[in-house]
Amino acid sequence: MFIPLKDTNPALRSPVVTYGLIITNVFIFLLEYFYNLDSFVFSKAALLDLSPQAFTSLITYQFLHGGWGHLIFNLLFLYIFGDNMESSLGRPFFLSFYLTCGVGAALFEVLFDPYFGLNGPGLLIGASGSISGVLAGYALRYPRAKILTWVLFVFFLKIRAIWFIGIWITTQFIFEIMTPGDGTAYIAHIGGFVTGLLMYSIYHNYRLSRIT
Repeated sequence: MFIPLKDTNPALRSPVVTYGLIITNVFIFLLEYFYNLDSFVFSKAALLDLSPQAFTSLITYQFLHGGWGHLIFNLLFLYIFGDNMESSLGRPFFLSFYLTCGVGAALFEVLFDPYFGLNGPGLLIGASGSISGVLAGYALRYPRAKILTWVLFVFFLKIRAIWFIGIWITTQFIFEIMTPGDGTAYIAHIGGFVTGLLMYSIYHNYRLSRIT
């Protein structure tokens, strides 16, 4: 297992949106202990029925988590990689980028995971798809940045971002192939990543065209 601890790429401005997303995720996770937030959960069945709740849940599902481990691991990635992408994209666009990657992740899960909803309504929660998009953008924008990584719980390495993120997305494909239908939405992770690649590439090309 490769666990990122920090990067060597200081943010150019205070990452207000990144911190706001982290606080919001923690707050909503705590609310789950006291309130029924089932309406926040994304449901494949509801989407196919064109339920209005299904469309709002494309956003709200991104702020739900199944346990402390799920929450902490996601927010660790967001904390490490989100600040630089927020600096690069600007606060308003970064928020749109993040949420859109989460929407893309859910739609990929519906379209390309044959096991999703096979024996039920197909429920999806978590920020992983959104954060996968952030990782994709980071790999394109800061490929040479170094990530201090805890490898196999044994030793520490500084790995260039392009390699760290490349290994991470490769493992998502491997897990999807080797453990199909195990309850983890690897296709959503891949979908968020692909959405992030496309969005950042379009943004980057637009910025270049404006400069020239």
